[in-house]
Formats: sequence, structure tokens, C-alpha cells
Amino acid sequence: MIYLTRKIEFSASHLYHNPSFSAEENRRVFGKCNNPHGHGHNYVLEVTVAGEPDPATGMVLDLKELKDILQREVTTAWITDFLTMKCPSSRGRFRPARTLPP
Repeated sequence: MIYLTRKIEFSASHLYHNPSFSAEENRRVFGKCNNPHGHGHNYVLEVTVAGEPDPATGMVLDLKELKDILQREVTTAWITDFLTMKCPSSRGRFRPARTLPP
């Protein structure tokens, strides 16, 4: 079994806002993190794939293919987006971006 890890960095924003709080309560509890335009962070994502090398190529996965997948699914899709709005498990409920599930 061969393990291959690729690391990428991207920027995205998030917003702390609990819909069950009033506007004043959200501002009091979350302060600047309740900015309706959100605030951004830089993130690092490591993705590890595992498998047996292909006998013909000696590769577990084409690195260019993995790079393209990460570019499409993470870097391009999430750049400057609200993580708390775009993450399917967070839609419609309060979840700080730092606690997004894998």
C-alpha cells in the first residue's frame, strides 16, 4: 500500500451568526465575527490517497489528476466563499466554520 499526500492552500471567509439570536445578541456574542460580509482566513488542506501502484505506470494516482481535482473541488469552488453557507452540513443551522465536519 502506497500513501500519497497533496497539500493545498486557499482563502475563504466565514460568518458567525446564530439565527435564533437577535441582531444585537449576535453582535454582542460574536463581535466582529458577525460582520454580514464575513471575514476571511487562509486554510491548508491535506488530502491523502492510498492504493497499490498501477503495474503499467507505477503510480497510485496521476499527480496532475489529483491537482486538477483539488483545484476544481476546493480552490476554485471555495475561494472567497462563505464556508458556513456553502458546506452542505451547515446550511440552515448554526455551525462556526472552525467546526465544519470533514
